[in-house]
Amino acid sequence: MNMSWALFKANIRVNRFIWLLIVSVYSFYSIILVSMFNPESGDALQEMLSMLPPELVNAMGMNFGSTLLTFLSGTLYSLLLYLFPMIVSIIINHRLIAVHVDRGSMSYLLSTSNSRFRVAVTQAVFSLISITVIFCWITILTLIISAAMFPGLMDTKQFILLNLYALLMYYTVNGICFFASCLANESKFSLGLGAGLPVAFVLLQMLGDSGDKLNWIGNLSLFALFDPERLFAGDSFAYVGMGIFAGLATVLYVLGILVFNKKDLTI
Repeated sequence: MNMSWALFKANIRVNRFIWLLIVSVYSFYSIILVSMFNPESGDALQEMLSMLPPELVNAMGMNFGSTLLTFLSGTLYSLLLYLFPMIVSIIINHRLIAVHVDRGSMSYLLSTSNSRFRVAVTQAVFSLISITVIFCWITILTLIISAAMFPGLMDTKQFILLNLYALLMYYTVNGICFFASCLANESKFSLGLGAGLPVAFVLLQMLGDSGDKLNWIGNLSLFALFDPERLFAGDSFAYVGMGIFAGLATVLYVLGILVFNKKDLTI
């Protein structure tokens, strides 16, 4: 592969703190949520939810379900899914290209034996790996904790499929952030597009979920393609969504690399 391993290792050093911080917090919530599951009765948790406005509960996507799998899909894979991994996606992808261009350090990178294409490919691979490892870790951790606390209650195959679904969605989010980083010559424009678009999708999704009259707004969100309930039901919608996420991510990463390889740089 046409990559710069020195640059890849530098990315690890620069981003390891924010990555480890977010993964630690996300892991903590995963453990807490698994421990909150009650296989005998979910009445107490449902009562807690009933004290909140229905519009707020729907907007947050909270749904405790009746099994460990549906409980986690309605908690760990609702609002939290649009919080912690998205922070990593936005910050890391912003740092991969746009920050180097804005600060002038890109001129140093390109003055070595690294071509633009090699730099862009290296950063794209790091971008993909950074988010992949998060979901692999959360999947393994949650399965281990579930097996320890509730032996035999987790549908392992469906849970892994759920995480693949979520990962493909985040490949698209990462693709948006990476493309914005490649497109912009200034940090503020990279953050404006790379953070603004995914956050806008989250807001549209929350508005769409908050009430029947606003359902159409939710359909404007990229995240409308992510529906765990339809995945568990075997609905083809979920598999079509996976295909669309994979296709969009591929296009965004390829475009990002091509744009960076051809554009004029102020460095």
